[in-house]
Amino acid sequence: MKENWKNYYHKGLAAFFTVAMCILFYFVVFRFYEVKRYANMIMGILRPFAFGAVIAYLLCPVCNWFERQLGELSGLEKRPEKTAAQLRRMFAGVSILLSLSLFCLIIYALATMLISQVASSVQTLIEALPGYFQKAGIWLNRLAADNAIPMNFLETYWKEIMTEVQDFAKTHLLPNVSSIISGGSVGLRTMVLFLKDLIIGLIVAVYLMNSRKLFARQAEKVVRALFPPKEYEDPDREQTADWILRETHIINDYLGGFIKGKLLDSLIIGLICMFFTGIMKMPYAVLVSVVIGVTNIIPFFGPFIGAVPTAILILMVSPVKCVYFIIFILVLQQFDGNILGPKILGDTTHLSSFWVLFAILLFGGLFGVPGMVLGVPVFAFFYQLAREWILKRLKKQEDSHGPV
Repeated sequence: MKENWKNYYHKGLAAFFTVAMCILFYFVVFRFYEVKRYANMIMGILRPFAFGAVIAYLLCPVCNWFERQLGELSGLEKRPEKTAAQLRRMFAGVSILLSLSLFCLIIYALATMLISQVASSVQTLIEALPGYFQKAGIWLNRLAADNAIPMNFLETYWKEIMTEVQDFAKTHLLPNVSSIISGGSVGLRTMVLFLKDLIIGLIVAVYLMNSRKLFARQAEKVVRALFPPKEYEDPDREQTADWILRETHIINDYLGGFIKGKLLDSLIIGLICMFFTGIMKMPYAVLVSVVIGVTNIIPFFGPFIGAVPTAILILMVSPVKCVYFIIFILVLQQFDGNILGPKILGDTTHLSSFWVLFAILLFGGLFGVPGMVLGVPVFAFFYQLAREWILKRLKKQEDSHGPV
């Protein structure tokens, strides 16, 4: 009777999950925008936890390093177990405090160093805009003097053109002024919410870093409870729980190595760009270097995304320096792609250039800029899973039927 009850329970549970997945599939396909709206609402609520998780993930290696150094300095291995346990708890708190202090110090140093320079560059750009317009006017006058026939044609229809411009301003621009103003207020509100989520995220990061070892043990217990060991005919076959834990370590290595290496790589590229633009006395050197460094985080397309607007800024001041800057960017990206990037990142993803491009386009289209950044290591993980499965299938066929 007990066995029959278990069978009915498992069959009912399987039927429930099947129906639930069908309903979920229906809503995803035919009610996608509603599902996306609710997903965005949930993500907005959980955004501080996402910030905290990212900060904790980036700082965990630093925190572990501080713990090891404090443990070696205090000689934990030579102390009694009770005293060593108390010191480990104290060192854990001190390491978290040191890691967050280092993180905040780096952010503060970058902000104080860059914000003033970027603000100065933007102010200089705004002050120089009238001069740019004046240069554009002079260029148009010269163009008019050299091309009399097109300008006579333009003067003939000038009144009609101005009428169309005025109608466009009345019907499109003026009604949208209120929306532009409300858009500015929305941007300010978004900035305030971002700062609030960041502050809460720092608090969440403290709790996550403090409980990281406990969460790791609990996750392993959950996996082993859901996938208990089984006896297989093949003694070399890996247990499901061991396979899940091993693959989790692999994706952690992919993500951690790629993100940290890419951040370091982008920082070095930004500093090299700042050094070159400073020596060449190019306009808006700090602003240009920040844009180049930040956009370099995006693989493949990042250099082009950052180079286009910065080259236009330099072009407004000096076309010759703009040509030098474009040549420098091409050389810099070749250096980064062939020397610096592989040296820092190594072959962490094991992907060819085609699959890197495919991953960026796919995940970028689905998740935007975060997808472009994280798409490569995530796709590399699934690529590794598929490759591992194919190799196992080929090995099984070879063992069964011999080499083909």
